Amino acid sequence: MRLGFVIIVLAAMAVGLVQIRREEMTARHQIQSLRAAQVKIRRTLWEQQVRMGELTAPQTVRRRAAEMALGLIDKAEVARRMAENKEAVQPLWER
Repeated sequence: MRLGFVIIVLAAMAVGLVQIRREEMTARHQIQSLRAAQVKIRRTLWEQQVRMGELTAPQTVRRRAAEMALGLIDKAEVARRMAENKEAVQPLWER
């Protein structure tokens, strides 16, 4: 009788241990999947930051403004012209 009880307890412990190991493997798989997704998201973020840097570079902004014919005037250019008293250009922000 006692031996049967010990066998049942050991069997229950073995089943519990197998269940814990199974859950641990599931958790490890999920962690690995999340890490792979994190790497993919970081790569996408990096590509977007590089693209944003390219789009906001001064030469790109000037080129795009010229392509769109926005008529923007560079503040530094206006200040230089006004200092030289050459062709006085009224800045857009003062119009």
